Amino acid sequence: MASNTAPQPITLHFQNAVRFAGETIAGSVDLNLALAQEEHIEELRIRLRGAATTRITTQNGKFSVTHRQTVPLVQSDKTLWTHGSASPEAGSRAISLPFQFQLPANLPPSFHCDLNHTRGGAITYSLEVVGERTGILRKNRCIRRVFSVVPAASRNQLLVSESLGRGWRDSWKDIKRNAEIRHGIWGEHSHVYATLSLPDLPSFPIATSFAFCLHIVTETKTLDKTDRPEDKHGEPLFPPPPTQFKQVKQELKRTTQVWVDKDITRQLENTFDLQEVRSSADAEQVVRKQATSEWVPKDTDENCGFWRRTILFDSILNLPFAPTTSSKTIAWTYTLHFTIAFPGIGNDLELELPIHLGPSAQCSPPPIGTPGTSSLTYADILPAGPPPMSDLPPSYWAGEDHDWDGKN
Repeated sequence: MASNTAPQPITLHFQNAVRFAGETIAGSVDLNLALAQEEHIEELRIRLRGAATTRITTQNGKFSVTHRQTVPLVQSDKTLWTHGSASPEAGSRAISLPFQFQLPANLPPSFHCDLNHTRGGAITYSLEVVGERTGILRKNRCIRRVFSVVPAASRNQLLVSESLGRGWRDSWKDIKRNAEIRHGIWGEHSHVYATLSLPDLPSFPIATSFAFCLHIVTETKTLDKTDRPEDKHGEPLFPPPPTQFKQVKQELKRTTQVWVDKDITRQLENTFDLQEVRSSADAEQVVRKQATSEWVPKDTDENCGFWRRTILFDSILNLPFAPTTSSKTIAWTYTLHFTIAFPGIGNDLELELPIHLGPSAQCSPPPIGTPGTSSLTYADILPAGPPPMSDLPPSYWAGEDHDWDGKN
């Protein structure tokens, strides 16, 4: 079936992939000289841009003022072609113009957050191809491509990623919580306990699966020895432990601080449901170990005691989010948050752990050869193995908060 898309004078070839700070990115631009002549294109150039943008809206009586700040992170321009500088090969109307840019090694990761358009921040990167047209009323031809960047991992960070991939064999840390709860307003309290065990690491690599364990124990109020751990309907007595891991709310909370002109600052909170982020492979790796109910008699009276129920969940977490970062105008941190719900008001047991996220993969090798030619490079074929993922909303890719050059 014939395409209805009209031929364009300019075509950008650039692989859609996560890029690393310090990486040499490469691609090519095809220029149809016949169409370029028809559209009076006199020059073709490409721009690399990266910027951190922040905005905060403040209220002053009936009026609101939006404050904005842009911090350039990388700016580089290259002229690819000027009128009369190159001719196509015989039988072709187009020329292929390769390009390369070296990304600075200290670039922060791509990022985007927004709260009802009253405050927000973004760290964005892009390529922009501009076909300069002569004439006052002729608008330049532009192609814009937003891409994402993550920092490259250090040697130690790579070793941690490899160790987690093989199955963590080093030390673990425990986060413990307990509470006294009751089903109604009156009566004796029951007891609940939870322990979350994670690899004992100062920083967890993004987009890397790691094991964790959640141990939950519940103890009923004082009962007679003849009482069973279930009621007459066969339901477990209060407080019933969760029987499925999906009953445990698993969230990653992100706190972002944005600044404009140093003295204006606001905070944004985002919560990500880790059940939704979990891959199908990770979701299948939940191992449940439920012990039989254990009767625990009181020291003072063997005819009284309580029922203890224990359940253990072994599972996998994977956090494909931007590494923890602190820059001049944007900074963000993360907290791991687990909630175990029990019947009644205010009976939920919560476990919180500040968690630092770091890079997980090494920088791609420099390109060899020229993109678009027989000497293939990763501009044509990406390196083996997927790069780290970044969790970015559609508004990032739409370039809504990007610092575009309005002059073209």
